[in-house]
Amino acid sequence: MAFRMSCGTESWRPSLVAGVILIVLGGILFLFPEGSLRIVAFLFGILAFIAGIGLFIGAWLLSRSGGMLFVIPLFLGACAVLLSILSFTDPGLIGAFAAVLLGIILIIAGLSGTISAIFRPGPDIRRLVSATGGIVLAALGALILFSPRLSSLAIVRIIGAVLVCAGLIALAGSVVLSIRERSCAPPPGFERLERF
Repeated sequence: MAFRMSCGTESWRPSLVAGVILIVLGGILFLFPEGSLRIVAFLFGILAFIAGIGLFIGAWLLSRSGGMLFVIPLFLGACAVLLSILSFTDPGLIGAFAAVLLGIILIIAGLSGTISAIFRPGPDIRRLVSATGGIVLAALGALILFSPRLSSLAIVRIIGAVLVCAGLIALAGSVVLSIRERSCAPPPGFERLERF
């Protein structure tokens, strides 16, 4: 009974779902970069506006308790509302800001992934794949960050292509896990133990 539970965990399903979602999202970003950029800027504007209102409420609550601490959330709330207005009026500027932010995040994530893959114990092939993925992420981040001639639409297309590749890798991983689970056979003598 315990063997059957550990053998049929269906651990391939989350990888399959993630692969499909990444492929669909990446395909949308790659095929429709202009519309995707507008939608992302619009969603960013809504989130920034909600965050600004929340910071204004926090500043008001802090001002009632006395002291000058309310100035910090008041300033941050004003910046958030300003970013919200800019995302609705000039999505290209928000796209450039998001590109710089994305470049920094990808460099940090890629370098940390590479370092953890080098020092993490495990199979050599997994460590090599993780380190290679980290290097690719860091290189993509550097390309986005240090290429001012690269347009926002090209960046969206690159991100879409990376997401499609990540989705294909996740799908391949789910197929491998599914094959391993199907070939999972009970250990010798398991049938005899189950009869008692």
